[in-house]
Amino acid sequence: MSCSSGCLTQDHKTYGECLRAKNTRVAYCNSASGRDYTSQKRADQELDLYASAVKQGHDPENTGTAASLMALEYGERTGSAYQPTQQPDFLTGPAANEGVFA
Repeated sequence: MSCSSGCLTQDHKTYGECLRAKNTRVAYCNSASGRDYTSQKRADQELDLYASAVKQGHDPENTGTAASLMALEYGERTGSAYQPTQQPDFLTGPAANEGVFA
């Protein structure tokens, strides 16, 4: 038998046949196009930041990092939840050169 140790049937003629029967796939095999584990981690972190902002009562304009950080910064500076219809004064006022937007 040429099966892998985790094979349930142990009846395949070759190791390759055993792997094909398990439907084994290689993950993130398209890294040349930028689709790899690093980009997946970045996307997950971005969504976690968005979820954190929403959990705190904010409504970021989108799931991007910049929008989530802006909503969180607005909440810290004003003490109220950010809503997309509000234009944060600190983006255009004298304090625009402070914090994450410098």
